Amino acid sequence: RAFILLKGNIALYPDSQGAGERTDIYRGAVFGEKRFRLGDEGMRDCIAAAAHCEEACMVGVITTAALEAAYSDRAFGNARIAQSWRQVPELSSVCKSEQKLGTEQGTSAANSQKTTPDDNQDKDSSGAVAHGLRDLSKVATTIHLRTGQELICNESLDESVLVVSKGALEVRGDITVTEKLDALPAKKVRIRIHVDRAENLAGDSIFDKLDPYCIVKMGENKKFQTPVLWNVGVNPKFEYNGVFTYQNEESIEFTVMDFDKYSADDLCGIGTITTAELYDGFKGAVKLFRPKRGIFKADDDLEPEFAGKVFIKVTWDYEKVSALSKVAKSKSWKDQELFMLGEQACWGHEHIMLQHLFMRTLEGAVNNMPYTLTLSNIRVLGATQKGGNPVVSCWKASKQRFVEFVKHTGREKPFLQACRISSLEKQTHLKTIVKRLIKKWEIEEETNKLRRGLLGGPSIEEAIDPSRFRIAYRGFKAHISVRSACNLTGGGLFDILDPYAILRFRNSKQPAFRTGVLQDAGADPVWDCGGKMLYNGETALEISVWDYETNSADDLLGTGVITVEQFCSGFEGMIPLALPGGKKKKTMKQMVIIIGIQWPPLEQTPSASQTWGTNPSNAITGGNGGTLVGFSNTR
Repeated sequence: RAFILLKGNIALYPDSQGAGERTDIYRGAVFGEKRFRLGDEGMRDCIAAAAHCEEACMVGVITTAALEAAYSDRAFGNARIAQSWRQVPELSSVCKSEQKLGTEQGTSAANSQKTTPDDNQDKDSSGAVAHGLRDLSKVATTIHLRTGQELICNESLDESVLVVSKGALEVRGDITVTEKLDALPAKKVRIRIHVDRAENLAGDSIFDKLDPYCIVKMGENKKFQTPVLWNVGVNPKFEYNGVFTYQNEESIEFTVMDFDKYSADDLCGIGTITTAELYDGFKGAVKLFRPKRGIFKADDDLEPEFAGKVFIKVTWDYEKVSALSKVAKSKSWKDQELFMLGEQACWGHEHIMLQHLFMRTLEGAVNNMPYTLTLSNIRVLGATQKGGNPVVSCWKASKQRFVEFVKHTGREKPFLQACRISSLEKQTHLKTIVKRLIKKWEIEEETNKLRRGLLGGPSIEEAIDPSRFRIAYRGFKAHISVRSACNLTGGGLFDILDPYAILRFRNSKQPAFRTGVLQDAGADPVWDCGGKMLYNGETALEISVWDYETNSADDLLGTGVITVEQFCSGFEGMIPLALPGGKKKKTMKQMVIIIGIQWPPLEQTPSASQTWGTNPSNAITGGNGGTLVGFSNTR
């Protein structure tokens, strides 16, 4: 039994002695020691072990026997409810035999007496439909809602079937669209520059042929240098490959210098080309200029003079956008109208028959868009009606009762196919709504960019968080490329350097990466070798360059460090080398080593919303509709 408070104020306690947290209830509240149910419906009641009247109260007693007597007509079924369910268009595939029987009863008596096996089968099926509708009408609950009032049940709406008998219901929910990173075009991540040769360089003389080298610079901190070519004159052939990580830099600068051992190097020429001109597979020349020299020195006021050309080839490396390098854009619209259910419309039957495939079908409305769709917080409310009628009426049946009704009619397969078709129709309707919202969102974003002056400008790269990188790439192998070194100090006239390099992640227990020894390579070795190193979240990469000795210990020439903040996005460039023991180099030329670090792309793991974005037609029609989904636990 349960109690209903008709007047007054009562305090409820969870303990029979009146201890514990107090809960006050007022007129209209149902309370008792356990949950109270009427048929398939539960009451919104309060559970307590003790009650105390705060004032003079009037309390009614509700018993199951009393309510069963009040609703005793349910035992005979409600013909009006059964007739209304029969007229629902969404249930026509179940009630088809009943309608066919009604048509056949209008024919002549002679024809009706001539029965065939098919006619007998239809009569048996129609009888099953009529019997199933009578049983369903016995347990269907009538619900009255006011305009804007939400339908609240103990069980989820997914576990019920609703049929509108008067007025209209509104299905509302939250719509969230998220950008698909794998649908974005691959971005440029590296530019590979082959410095082929130069011609007609300025600065050559009869007594001192040029010893040229080329410095290629992109941005403020990215540059590489070709080895020095000794006594080659004005038409050197560098044939050197360099790589830069690309982060929307606008131009690349080429500087050709003439090496001088005992003084500052001389400028042969400098030229610039924009990255917008460098398409994939570019082959061409960059014109070099230098300040025009006056009688005694260069005059900055004079026009620069032509100083030759540098011939280059360019290729680009592309990678797909990953969740580590870019946060997917997302937009949510709260409490949006999804569907409007008029009289004799049905809601809930598709979800019961198709289960999770129904929501997957609805969220597949954005399959041909670069977004994923998520529907959440779905609610049913009374819709505003024309004419000012504030009350909406509908009938509600539980999942178990509805499944038993469909099974009893023996028309599971046609009804399942009808649910698939209606789901696709709802998907088409939802697609129109989502397209309109996305269009509005895109216009808002373009307007905001116009206000900030960013429309048409270069996209802003999002920096990778080093802490996220260390976790995401733990256990991955980095591809290390050791290209060359410049201005190494050591050796002598009769002992030319035999350099090699060792690279190791700081405090790593994994084997270090070591280049080969270049015998008699001197101060500007070119290794051009590569390999892989296992990364376990270390914070820095340590580099050391050594001079190989046959009969004694190898000599350390210099050391360098690159931190995780520098290599988490990939690295291509020069790293300064410091002399061992904190010594200072006597010459002005800084020792550097040129290396590259590349990371494999992360696997794109689909999120829950992405998983729901499969092809709805494939998702619904898989298995040829041979069995009815979700009928195993209904007995």
